[in-house]
Amino acid sequence: MGLGKAVRSWFQVKGRSAEHISFGLRRLAGIVLALYLVIHMVDISTLLLGREYYQALLNLFSSPVGLVFDIILWILLVAHGSLGLYSAIVEAGFLVDRRKELLVAAWAVVALFSLVGAVVIIHVMG
Repeated sequence: MGLGKAVRSWFQVKGRSAEHISFGLRRLAGIVLALYLVIHMVDISTLLLGREYYQALLNLFSSPVGLVFDIILWILLVAHGSLGLYSAIVEAGFLVDRRKELLVAAWAVVALFSLVGAVVIIHVMG
């Protein structure tokens, strides 16, 4: 199975449980966050090029496009953490009989923290 087909299979909704879809989203969020880490190391290294290059990069990050990117990163971070905590609890054998409620709670945390984080990012950076 090719990489593209494998990744698409994570998000085939038909016949899949909410747990499976959540696991696929958590995987994708982890991959994006790992790629962002590399990008972040590269953007910090622009300091070596000089203050004006770094300031231009900071201006890009504080633009509307940069704010949207920050909000998406925040949502991915919250989703990855909340769904990862759900997986850790269930796979450790705790609350297995309450999996559905726990998954709903994990998604509620994602929604709440995503909304609060987006408001804070817009208020502070916008």
